[in-house]
Amino acid sequence: MAVGLLLSPDARERLAPYLLLYLAAAAISLLAARILPASGPGFLLLCGALLRATLLARTPDLSDDAFRYLWDGSVAARGISPYAFAPDDAAVSEIAPDLRPRVAHRDIRSVYPPVAQAAFRVFGAGGNLLAWKAFAGAADLSVVALLWTAGGPGAGFAAALYAFHPLPVTETAGEGHVDSLGVALLLASLLHVARVRRALAGIAFAMSVLTKYVSLAAAIPLLRRSRFKFLAAVAVTAAVLWLAASRPGASPLGGLGQYATRWDFNSPVYSAAARLMDAAEIPERAKGVFLDLKERWNHPDWTRGVFPYFYTAFFARALLGVVLAALLAWIGLRVADLETAVFASLAALLILSPTLYPWYLLWILPFAARKREPAFLFLSFAIPLSYALLHPVPGVSRALLYACEFAPFALLGVWTLVRSARGLRTGD
Repeated sequence: MAVGLLLSPDARERLAPYLLLYLAAAAISLLAARILPASGPGFLLLCGALLRATLLARTPDLSDDAFRYLWDGSVAARGISPYAFAPDDAAVSEIAPDLRPRVAHRDIRSVYPPVAQAAFRVFGAGGNLLAWKAFAGAADLSVVALLWTAGGPGAGFAAALYAFHPLPVTETAGEGHVDSLGVALLLASLLHVARVRRALAGIAFAMSVLTKYVSLAAAIPLLRRSRFKFLAAVAVTAAVLWLAASRPGASPLGGLGQYATRWDFNSPVYSAAARLMDAAEIPERAKGVFLDLKERWNHPDWTRGVFPYFYTAFFARALLGVVLAALLAWIGLRVADLETAVFASLAALLILSPTLYPWYLLWILPFAARKREPAFLFLSFAIPLSYALLHPVPGVSRALLYACEFAPFALLGVWTLVRSARGLRTGD
């Protein structure tokens, strides 16, 4: 299957054959998880390495993120902050001229945090796509080792499934996504907490957050159980890395604000929230209330900056943000088991996020594999169907895609919750 994925034509033009190969590989990964848990870490790492190495020669086609990584690394290698200029800015127009046309969203400064930028600079400077993909694949392979090292009844199953699972294979060694580095650092942090190495856990967690901010969802459970040493290590590590990446006029936040307010993809929950805002005319009503208050306050200057926020997407994001904050607080304070709390926190973030690209599932797949949780395991196999939203397949509508992805996921999720509730009542 890996060789088939390597040799298959550009998936943007021939998505259906790519998805069929992916689904076949998914079935093989389930078989591997069933028969190989006792094979030992060496054999699983060898298999995982071979699968990932096979796809290193495939040019990314379903995502152009890797080209942005290479551009950021090339800019940083020139001593210029990638947070200071967007690729279309004249000040950097002569850097990597062959690479720049392949970079998407060239009007936006980089959104990737400092640890990710350091990796881009070391492995991606000069536009070396093969070196970058090899690093991404190696980082992903370390997840297999960490799953095995964590031990417990689900370790062998999780390591075998992840080693063979087509999602990490295709999205890291194939498409070159940096998420595998953040996932590995988060798993390392949990492993250090379990072995009462709180300072190392804090360092790993800070580096995970500064690879991609997704890890922030796990902050409350980790802080609750690790406390002062962990918090101090997080604060010091994050401050040092943030300051090292900061330059006058170039905050590491870069274009993050534009990403947070503009991007949405493959999220039925966000779509429903937006429709609710439109149906209830919430933005218009809020604007009317604000105009009345503005007149009562005698039109202070600061009120001019509020007007751009009276639109559907902002209110939908605000609603989901409030719900997410409440869920993260409840999970962090009420769920006793650390791994379960981190799993649930990441799940809440992904479900409520306006954007759910296939590679985002890499953050939750290790936990779903360890728990053998059916809903997110199903979604990890079905999520590549969402590529048809970007590269349409004749006869396949958005409604059909959502039904195939999320209807079974929702049913399995409800079944998992009901089963968990029964287990709590019976003490099982």
